[in-house]
Amino acid sequence: MLYRKYSIAGMLLITLFLSCDLNKKDDCIRLDNEIAAINDSLLAYGKGWGDELKIAVNTLDFTGLNPIRVQMQRYVDRKVEQVKGMKNVGGSEKLMETELEFLQAEKEIVMYKLSVFEQFDTTVAMDDLSDAYADMQLSAIKERDLLEKLHRLREEYEEKNDIPKFIEKY
Repeated sequence: MLYRKYSIAGMLLITLFLSCDLNKKDDCIRLDNEIAAINDSLLAYGKGWGDELKIAVNTLDFTGLNPIRVQMQRYVDRKVEQVKGMKNVGGSEKLMETELEFLQAEKEIVMYKLSVFEQFDTTVAMDDLSDAYADMQLSAIKERDLLEKLHRLREEYEEKNDIPKFIEKY
Protein backbone atom coordinates (compact mmCIF):
# COMPACT_ATOMS: atom_id res chain seq x y z
CA MET A 1 0.00 0.00 0.00
CA LEU A 2 2.78 2.41 0.97
CA TYR A 3 4.69 1.50 -2.20
CA ARG A 4 1.60 2.33 -4.28
CA LYS A 5 1.30 5.78 -2.64
CA TYR A 6 4.95 6.54 -3.34
CA SER A 7 4.56 5.35 -6.92
CA ILE A 8 1.52 7.56 -7.46
CA ALA A 9 3.26 10.52 -5.81
CA GLY A 10 6.32 9.93 -8.00
CA MET A 11 4.23 9.80 -11.16
CA LEU A 12 2.44 13.00 -10.15
CA LEU A 13 5.76 14.77 -9.58
CA ILE A 14 7.09 13.61 -12.94
CA THR A 15 3.88 14.73 -14.66
CA LEU A 16 4.03 18.09 -12.88
CA PHE A 17 7.68 18.54 -13.85
CA LEU A 18 7.02 17.66 -17.48
CA SER A 19 4.00 19.95 -17.71
CA CYS A 20 6.01 22.83 -16.19
CA ASP A 21 8.75 22.21 -18.73
CA LEU A 22 6.19 22.21 -21.55
CA ASN A 23 4.70 25.46 -20.23
CA LYS A 24 8.19 26.98 -20.19
CA LYS A 25 8.78 25.86 -23.77
CA ASP A 26 5.43 27.35 -24.83
CA ASP A 27 6.40 30.61 -23.10
CA CYS A 28 9.77 30.59 -24.88
CA ILE A 29 8.09 30.03 -28.24
CA ARG A 30 5.58 32.80 -27.50
CA LEU A 31 8.35 35.26 -26.56
CA ASP A 32 10.39 34.41 -29.65
CA ASN A 33 7.32 34.82 -31.87
CA GLU A 34 6.40 38.15 -30.28
CA ILE A 35 9.85 39.58 -30.94
CA ALA A 36 9.78 38.29 -34.52
CA ALA A 37 6.32 39.81 -35.05
CA ILE A 38 7.43 43.19 -33.69
CA ASN A 39 10.35 43.35 -36.09
CA ASP A 40 8.32 42.08 -39.05
CA SER A 41 5.74 44.80 -38.43
CA LEU A 42 8.47 47.44 -38.23
CA LEU A 43 9.79 46.23 -41.55
CA ALA A 44 6.30 46.61 -43.05
CA TYR A 45 5.99 50.14 -41.63
CA GLY A 46 9.41 51.01 -43.05
CA LYS A 47 8.47 49.66 -46.46
CA GLY A 48 5.23 51.66 -46.44
CA TRP A 49 7.09 54.82 -45.49
CA GLY A 50 9.73 54.16 -48.15
CA ASP A 51 7.08 53.64 -50.81
CA GLU A 52 5.46 56.93 -49.81
CA LEU A 53 8.87 58.66 -49.89
CA LYS A 54 9.33 57.63 -53.54
CA ILE A 55 5.99 59.21 -54.40
CA ALA A 56 6.84 62.32 -52.35
CA VAL A 57 10.19 62.82 -54.07
CA ASN A 58 8.65 62.42 -57.53
CA THR A 59 5.72 64.74 -56.84
CA LEU A 60 7.41 67.03 -54.27
CA ASP A 61 4.35 66.46 -52.08
CA PHE A 62 5.66 65.27 -48.71
CA THR A 63 2.35 65.49 -46.81
CA GLY A 64 1.70 61.73 -47.03
CA LEU A 65 4.79 60.91 -44.97
CA ASN A 66 3.56 62.27 -41.63
CA PRO A 67 0.65 59.88 -41.02
CA ILE A 68 2.81 56.82 -41.68
CA ARG A 69 5.67 58.12 -39.53
CA VAL A 70 3.33 58.98 -36.65
CA GLN A 71 1.77 55.49 -36.79
CA MET A 72 5.25 53.98 -36.80
CA GLN A 73 6.34 56.12 -33.86
CA ARG A 74 3.27 55.11 -31.83
CA TYR A 75 3.87 51.48 -32.72
CA VAL A 76 7.48 51.67 -31.52
CA ASP A 77 6.40 53.33 -28.26
CA ARG A 78 3.81 50.59 -27.62
CA LYS A 79 6.29 47.84 -28.39
CA VAL A 80 8.93 49.32 -26.07
CA GLU A 81 6.40 49.06 -23.24
CA GLN A 82 5.41 45.55 -24.33
CA VAL A 83 9.00 44.29 -24.34
CA LYS A 84 9.74 45.99 -21.00
CA GLY A 85 6.75 44.10 -19.58
CA MET A 86 7.85 40.69 -20.86
CA LYS A 87 9.08 38.27 -18.26
CA ASN A 88 12.42 36.56 -18.66
CA VAL A 89 11.80 33.03 -19.89
CA GLY A 90 14.50 30.55 -20.74
CA GLY A 91 17.38 33.01 -20.48
CA SER A 92 15.92 35.73 -22.70
CA GLU A 93 17.67 38.66 -20.97
CA LYS A 94 20.14 39.45 -23.78
CA LEU A 95 17.48 38.98 -26.43
CA MET A 96 15.03 41.37 -24.76
CA GLU A 97 17.80 43.87 -23.95
CA THR A 98 18.90 43.90 -27.59
CA GLU A 99 15.29 44.19 -28.78
CA LEU A 100 14.88 47.27 -26.57
CA GLU A 101 18.12 48.69 -27.96
CA PHE A 102 16.84 48.05 -31.49
CA LEU A 103 13.48 49.69 -30.72
CA GLN A 104 15.28 52.71 -29.28
CA ALA A 105 17.37 53.00 -32.45
CA GLU A 106 14.18 52.74 -34.51
CA LYS A 107 12.55 55.44 -32.41
CA GLU A 108 15.49 57.78 -33.02
CA ILE A 109 15.40 57.12 -36.77
CA VAL A 110 11.65 57.70 -36.93
CA MET A 111 11.75 60.86 -34.81
CA TYR A 112 14.91 62.50 -36.10
CA LYS A 113 15.63 61.12 -39.57
CA LEU A 114 12.26 60.39 -41.16
CA SER A 115 10.56 63.49 -39.81
CA VAL A 116 13.07 65.71 -41.65
CA PHE A 117 11.35 64.91 -44.95
CA GLU A 118 8.04 66.28 -43.65
CA GLN A 119 9.53 69.78 -43.59
CA PHE A 120 10.10 69.74 -47.35
CA ASP A 121 7.77 71.24 -49.92
CA THR A 122 7.86 72.00 -53.64
CA THR A 123 10.74 74.44 -53.14
CA VAL A 124 13.13 71.86 -51.66
CA ALA A 125 16.61 71.82 -53.17
CA MET A 126 17.81 68.47 -54.47
CA ASP A 127 20.94 68.83 -52.29
CA ASP A 128 18.75 69.06 -49.17
CA LEU A 129 16.85 65.94 -50.21
CA SER A 130 20.09 64.10 -50.90
CA ASP A 131 21.58 65.15 -47.55
CA ALA A 132 18.49 64.02 -45.64
CA TYR A 133 18.49 60.71 -47.48
CA ALA A 134 22.20 60.14 -46.85
CA ASP A 135 21.75 60.93 -43.15
CA MET A 136 18.90 58.44 -42.96
CA GLN A 137 21.01 55.79 -44.70
CA LEU A 138 23.83 56.25 -42.16
CA SER A 139 21.34 55.49 -39.40
CA ALA A 140 20.35 52.34 -41.24
CA ILE A 141 23.84 50.91 -40.63
CA LYS A 142 23.25 50.77 -36.87
CA GLU A 143 19.79 49.37 -37.53
CA ARG A 144 21.23 46.63 -39.75
CA ASP A 145 23.89 45.72 -37.19
CA LEU A 146 21.30 45.45 -34.43
CA LEU A 147 19.05 43.32 -36.62
CA GLU A 148 21.94 40.95 -37.32
CA LYS A 149 22.66 40.74 -33.59
CA LEU A 150 18.97 40.08 -32.89
CA HIS A 151 18.89 37.35 -35.51
CA ARG A 152 21.93 35.69 -33.96
CA LEU A 153 20.50 35.98 -30.42
CA ARG A 154 17.16 34.56 -31.54
CA GLU A 155 18.92 31.57 -33.11
CA GLU A 156 20.86 30.97 -29.88
CA TYR A 157 17.69 31.35 -27.82
CA GLU A 158 15.78 28.94 -30.07
CA GLU A 159 18.57 26.38 -29.86
CA LYS A 160 18.97 26.73 -26.09
CA ASN A 161 15.23 26.29 -25.53
CA ASP A 162 14.74 23.60 -28.18
CA ILE A 163 12.33 25.74 -30.19
CA PRO A 164 11.59 24.08 -33.52
CA LYS A 165 12.72 26.01 -36.56
CA PHE A 166 10.23 26.77 -39.28
CA ILE A 167 11.00 25.84 -42.84
CA GLU A 168 12.19 28.95 -44.67
CA LYS A 169 12.57 27.45 -48.13
CA TYR A 170 11.31 24.28 -49.71
